[in-house]
Amino acid sequence: MIEEFEKFVNSFDINEKKIKLKYSHSLRVQKLCEAIAQDEKFDEHDFKVASVVGLLHDYGRFYQWTKYKTFKDKISIDHGDYAASELFENGKIKDFYQNEDDYQIIYEAIKYHNKYEVSKNVISKTMCDIIRDADKLDILYMYTINELKLEEDGEISEKVKKIFYNHQLLNNKYVNSKIDKSIRTLCLVYDLNFKYSYKYLKENKIIQNIYEILEQKEKFKPYFDEINKFIESKIGD
Repeated sequence: MIEEFEKFVNSFDINEKKIKLKYSHSLRVQKLCEAIAQDEKFDEHDFKVASVVGLLHDYGRFYQWTKYKTFKDKISIDHGDYAASELFENGKIKDFYQNEDDYQIIYEAIKYHNKYEVSKNVISKTMCDIIRDADKLDILYMYTINELKLEEDGEISEKVKKIFYNHQLLNNKYVNSKIDKSIRTLCLVYDLNFKYSYKYLKENKIIQNIYEILEQKEKFKPYFDEINKFIESKIGD
């Protein structure tokens, strides 16, 4: 499967920074999916499905960047929908995984990995939750290595503050500025589903390391304090 994925990635310009970024992200998310699956004591079959979903979840990103030179779905394509269509409607999933009995589960997990919420009609909510956790964990990790950067200037809107302190995932429709987007990033923590995910954040000092990079620490301190308290509450559950 990895060899086929590398062939797929190499069909794009692998020297381009954004293509490399998504290749590395895909491999890390695959490992995170496997780690969560192992922690949840999945059997060998479901572990394999989680691994496939993790590796292929951003399949659409490579096309998106090559054609549109952006990762912003609202001005290009929905990369989750595109990946699901390319892999399953056009049969490209067969290059990576042959057990057709699992196709609907994989399709739904990839399609919904980037959505605000998962449809209530999916076959495996658990598989959707795993990829959504793994993806968010690695997105947060990328802020610690300066692959991504929080915007610090400006004022956070009152609506965004309210949603943050209500411990809710922040819908893009409420994001009106770059600093609002920074708070939306922190809100990713509120949408995690597994205790492993919270332990991963703490043990790898992900939130602490994001905070240490900030220049305007006092401005963001209340938000990071709230996030840290939330993580502790989830680990203790």
